[in-house]
Amino acid sequence: MTHETLKAAFLQGGEQEAANLLAEISRTAVRAALFEAMAQEVDALCGPAYHPAPEAGCRRAGSERGVAYLGGEKEEITRPRVRDGEGEVRLETYAAASTQRHLFEEVVRAVASGASIRGIAKSKAGSLGKSKAAQMWAEIGRGKLKELRGRDLSGTRWLAMMIDGVFPADELCAVVAIGIDAEGIKQVLDFQEGTSESAECVSGLLRRISERGFAPVKGRRLLVCRDGSGAIAKAVTRQWPEAVQQECLVHCERNVGDKLKRADRPEARRLFARLRAVEGADAGEEAFGELMAFVESRNAAAGAALREREKVLTALHRLEVPSTLHRTFLSTNCIENVIRNWRAATKGVKRWREQGDMVQRWMATGLLSAEEGFRKISGHSDLGALREALVLPPSPSGDSGSGQRPSPPPPEGDGGPCQSTLNDQESVTDRHQF
Repeated sequence: MTHETLKAAFLQGGEQEAANLLAEISRTAVRAALFEAMAQEVDALCGPAYHPAPEAGCRRAGSERGVAYLGGEKEEITRPRVRDGEGEVRLETYAAASTQRHLFEEVVRAVASGASIRGIAKSKAGSLGKSKAAQMWAEIGRGKLKELRGRDLSGTRWLAMMIDGVFPADELCAVVAIGIDAEGIKQVLDFQEGTSESAECVSGLLRRISERGFAPVKGRRLLVCRDGSGAIAKAVTRQWPEAVQQECLVHCERNVGDKLKRADRPEARRLFARLRAVEGADAGEEAFGELMAFVESRNAAAGAALREREKVLTALHRLEVPSTLHRTFLSTNCIENVIRNWRAATKGVKRWREQGDMVQRWMATGLLSAEEGFRKISGHSDLGALREALVLPPSPSGDSGSGQRPSPPPPEGDGGPCQSTLNDQESVTDRHQF
């Protein structure tokens, strides 16, 4: 298997044969390097072969069969043995080659790509068993969970937070929070598992990230982008009474469209698009009035509920920030993209075991994996205007944080068309469809 042999295989069009030869050449080179490294370590311990060093405390003790993991595959090799006055001496080079620890990254990449533990074990037949792969993944997950929840959040100037829930299974919910700093950089903050998006579940998440240092910049409010969940609104108001809460217009558009006839939906989409595009409080009020009038003329109940949620649906407009920031802050798409990637990574999970730490391990690993692809938000160069708009008003009493002008806190139990259901329950069980 020389360079000429490989070149001839390519020239003859045998791509698979050439690939196999290249892989074999690589394994041969790694194997030769391992044998050379073990021989050098034995010489260092015992002295040159047939000329042992008098002062050396070790001696050669023949060889025996062993295993090594080369290129992710298990191979049988003949390894040298060394003994001293107390017994067998451990060769560091062989110990490194015979451990499965270096397969960890391969397991992470495979699982993050949606492969199952059983599938990984099959692809590594002879190198990695199912139980060992499962143990590796569990250990990786615990490390990722510790990494996620061990990060200090106090040294960052936070401007905004997005919060939403994902339902891996029936009666199993994970509420996820993402923070956005003054430079437009996104970071996964934490998550909280529960049975629904209840106020208690969300409050537990907010308390934990607050204990780790997450807070708005002193003298400024926090912008919180969320869906229409009354439970999330209640928990945010309880934690940060002055926060500016902006409901997702995409969720609202989707739920309003469900209440309209099919022939009326294109016009509703046009009006929602106009509301997302206009800039400023006056233009936002005008666009929202036009949308509300149209919805009321087609469905009185949906229109009335839409009217009640005007302040939280146009909170960003009343901050008078550039429209370049609307794409990010008028919806929860940033966090839904994270959840979509998380779903892709966990599609191989058929049963979630809530008794142990399975949900936490998978959530932490999936969220950190998604975070690796984060970029700055769209319009991040205009975040200076948002920073100034979030300055606390002169008279904070009575200001719920839904904009620059004081207003009552968002309704807790009002379902409305902008929530995932039309009932008055505090706990929302909207299963996001991606």
